Amino acid sequence: MTTQQRQYRDLSEFLAKHNVNEYKKDGGGVSFTHTRIPDKKLEIYGGAYVIPKEDEPIFWKLYYEHIFVKNKPEYLTEKQLENGEGPILLDFDFRYSYDVEQRQHTKEHILDIIAGIYLELLKEFFVFEENKTFPVYVFEKPHVNRLADKSLTKDGIHILIGIKMEHSLQLVLRNKVLEKIHEYVDLPLINSWEAVLDEGISKGVTNWQVFGSKKPGNMAYELTQFYFVKYDANDNEFVVEERDCKEDFDISKDLHKLSARYSENVSFELNESMKQEFEKVKKKAKPKRPNTNAKVILKIADTTGDEDDEKDISIDDITNSQTLKRAMENILNSLSSSEYNLKEVHEYTQILPEKYYQPGSHLLNTKVAFALKHTDERMFLSWVMLRSKASDFDYSSIPDLYKRWTKDFKVKPDGVTKRSILYWAKQDAFEDYQKVKKNTVQHYVDETILTPTDYDFAMVLYQMFKDKYVCTSITNKTWYVFRNHHWEIDKGQSLRLAISRDMYYVYQDQQRRLVVEMQHYQATDERYEDSKKQIKHVSELSVKLKRTSDKSNIFREAAEIFFDEEFVKKMDENRYLMCFSNGVVDIKNKLFRDGYPQDYITKTTCIPYKPFDLEKDSEIANKILTFMEQLFPDKDLNRYMWDHLSSVLIGENINQTFNIYRGNGSNGKSLLTDLMTFTLGEYVGTVPVTLVTEKRVGIGATSSEVMQLKGVRYAIMQEPSKDARINEGMMKQLTGDSTMQARALYCESEKFNIQFHLCVCTNTLFEIVSNDDGTWRRVRIVEFMSKFVNPEDPVTNDTPYQFPKDPLLKEKLPKWAPVFASMLVKRAFENQGVVKNCDIVMSASNKYRQGQDHIAGFVSEMILQKQGGKINKQEMMQQFKQWFLDSQGSKKQPKGTELTEYINKKFPGCNTKDGWKNIALIYQGEDEDEVDQMY
Repeated sequence: MTTQQRQYRDLSEFLAKHNVNEYKKDGGGVSFTHTRIPDKKLEIYGGAYVIPKEDEPIFWKLYYEHIFVKNKPEYLTEKQLENGEGPILLDFDFRYSYDVEQRQHTKEHILDIIAGIYLELLKEFFVFEENKTFPVYVFEKPHVNRLADKSLTKDGIHILIGIKMEHSLQLVLRNKVLEKIHEYVDLPLINSWEAVLDEGISKGVTNWQVFGSKKPGNMAYELTQFYFVKYDANDNEFVVEERDCKEDFDISKDLHKLSARYSENVSFELNESMKQEFEKVKKKAKPKRPNTNAKVILKIADTTGDEDDEKDISIDDITNSQTLKRAMENILNSLSSSEYNLKEVHEYTQILPEKYYQPGSHLLNTKVAFALKHTDERMFLSWVMLRSKASDFDYSSIPDLYKRWTKDFKVKPDGVTKRSILYWAKQDAFEDYQKVKKNTVQHYVDETILTPTDYDFAMVLYQMFKDKYVCTSITNKTWYVFRNHHWEIDKGQSLRLAISRDMYYVYQDQQRRLVVEMQHYQATDERYEDSKKQIKHVSELSVKLKRTSDKSNIFREAAEIFFDEEFVKKMDENRYLMCFSNGVVDIKNKLFRDGYPQDYITKTTCIPYKPFDLEKDSEIANKILTFMEQLFPDKDLNRYMWDHLSSVLIGENINQTFNIYRGNGSNGKSLLTDLMTFTLGEYVGTVPVTLVTEKRVGIGATSSEVMQLKGVRYAIMQEPSKDARINEGMMKQLTGDSTMQARALYCESEKFNIQFHLCVCTNTLFEIVSNDDGTWRRVRIVEFMSKFVNPEDPVTNDTPYQFPKDPLLKEKLPKWAPVFASMLVKRAFENQGVVKNCDIVMSASNKYRQGQDHIAGFVSEMILQKQGGKINKQEMMQQFKQWFLDSQGSKKQPKGTELTEYINKKFPGCNTKDGWKNIALIYQGEDEDEVDQMY
């Protein structure tokens, strides 16, 4: 069509002449080579272009002048070459929490990626030759992109390796990289490496941004690093030489070398092993022949009664945007008026931004599919319509998508729902969300104009606030509002106020629109009178929203509409989520994200979270480390406590332990629990000591206090009184994977999963009568062996671990809390709640057991195994009675049968008719040698 000699005034004229539509006019069947990214808001119009190879030189000349001489913006992408003619392209998409303000990766990170990972892995693919060098180009944006909605910070790297490589092998290379990259690159990412490294680029199905172009509203990538690589056969290593981007790369002459469509890069022969791998990949990728006779028909359930088969949709007939749009309209038009919510969900779906459909968005796009299918089976084409916005979408893939829809996307009761789509739309496309929401509300406003019942007004209220409020008890008027990433109690007053404020404004807007409409008619026009009557009617309805009695009636109806009977059961049930003031930490998946309504979280730490950064947080982090080292100077104990404290972030007592913090005054126990309270906020609860000292029957009296423990992760028990005896059965229940039943005031009894880790600060230990392993394997004694002293305190030798007391330390704890939280989260990510035992804790716990097991204590102190020795039962009982009286005072003495059973078990084969043989009693004042002489 065009030739290299043809002259063009500028790039715009060149692109206009190479528009794909020009080729269609000429009957051309070629596909586009370039596209322009559109943005209606910025008045940037998209396009698809065909630039033949012979026209590439003049394109690059005009493009260089447009971008680098005239400094004009452009938004072009280029289609990758096929058949292994293109270079190796890498697109790293880094995502961080919004708190990140500076670039996190360094030049060293990039060199590790290039030399440490890619060049080493490429040795497995190619037979490299010494006389062939190849370039590596690195592209970065000037700085990170902190999104305007404050949801996250984005950054990235583009890398072009000047070696020809088949896309199927680039995909193999990508998979190998994903296995290793976490070992080399440690960044505080909130997305996975699978999401970071764009799969579509490796597959060759995603377009590459032309160097110098950019996405609308974004910065362009710049060439920041440039390397020449050559192979040294002597040591089987690469020599990587850095070049100056400005001095050694002439962009006016070599701009085309930075292109995905540059076909003159070097090529290397494949290794023998990789040749076999390549053949396997090619066979696997070979498409199966489709069954051309089978057609999938989407039946339209028309509620109008018009049985028109032409409205039914054959998926195979959807081959372009027009037929897709028509099919979607057929489905939406077939819905009854009561199914208006399906239209609403469809509208919210279509405003989701590109991260939900562009290449690399597999996880998010799949979630959208699950949410749509959960809403209604008929929402399939709504999902397809969203996917069709992607630059690499192929309409011939729709039948395969439908197979996935019917077979793979199983609806899960606890999965994503239409609420999820509303939330995503609100978070990521707020302006469009507001428009859709307003249109949706309009529908229900129109209903009230026709039938102004209290129920209809309540439906308007529901449409306005359904993603923000929920009623959990109509009788008790219990409401929750979703705010700051979690649900919190709201008495419903703010929603009631919205009737006379927010809802009132909606009807005022309706009235103003009618007035504007009336002004278009002549006074003699009957439509003028109709409008006048409508204005009066809407005005009367508006007044209804201000009257107390009417508001109360509307609010009563609203309670039933907003009521969610499953909400309370689902509250705080996800054990691996923890809400902070700025988002939610998902410990199982090791990420930080926004809180979702479907998380059903009602608690929060009340402090912000940011990933631990030793460099930025070094001052406070060092103070915390010093504090912990002073509290626990023994290294093993220090490690145990870090693991123990981080484990409580997970609402599952994996270790099934009951930690007893023991120590005399001024040892830091209360400061540690204060720091945990400032750190975990609402996740900390106080446990009445009666919960583990009373019998199960007596627990009902503290039901309200027990109910407060739902969702709590760190439960601190009040200090027990002297001689308080523990209820072993209850302690086992509270430290196991169990449930509790309790009843809040004026509420029905409810069962909930125990998530808290039980701890107690005490100088006095519980009395534990039971000696079974099931009880004692749970007990952990954590000795607070340090002492914090004032300068004027007398010097004592109580402990070698004495440190100066900081009287202002408690005031510093709130400032420490966010950093301490980030340190605990980091550790929880690493150990996933598993706490390894340490000798000092187990030794103290065993000593406690021996002290509580009076029979074992008596046998240990008073009985010696001695050949020829003998003890009769009466003598044994008398000695035990006296020993118990001397050591335990007026406590209740164990039964004689328990003593007998223990001795028989301890000394098998020694029992006789009257007592025991081959053992002897040690009387007061005797030692073992004296006993030996007696026998």
